[in-house]
Amino acid sequence: MKLTFTTEAIERLDKYVAKDKQILLDFEDGVGPFSAVGSCSLDGGYRLIFIDKGLSMKDFDTQINSNLGLVKIKGESRAQFDDQMKIRFNRHLFTLPLVSDRRTLTENVEVVDYSRGNFPEKLRGQHDC
Repeated sequence: MKLTFTTEAIERLDKYVAKDKQILLDFEDGVGPFSAVGSCSLDGGYRLIFIDKGLSMKDFDTQINSNLGLVKIKGESRAQFDDQMKIRFNRHLFTLPLVSDRRTLTENVEVVDYSRGNFPEKLRGQHDC
């Protein structure tokens, strides 16, 4: 499994990427600490979440390679991803589509930065639907 960020997407995400952060690609499946932010509606939301490198996220137990470094996903949501994916930047709509050769997974990946002390205390626990 591999994820490629286009040059335009890298430029858009530049302010979030840093050596002291890790990148999570989350699929909203109602499991994990970030589900407390949204709902359990399983509406297919994808998020790029930036957190401090030392923060343990046991649900994000699978790593995929990308041209921005390792990206972690939840192994149980593996079926929601394709083997070769790309995140693009649509300058006209200011969105980050996640696509593969087969399909568009989402028209816009939400970007959330919980690094540098911005990780809400209420999300530190486990949340299941």
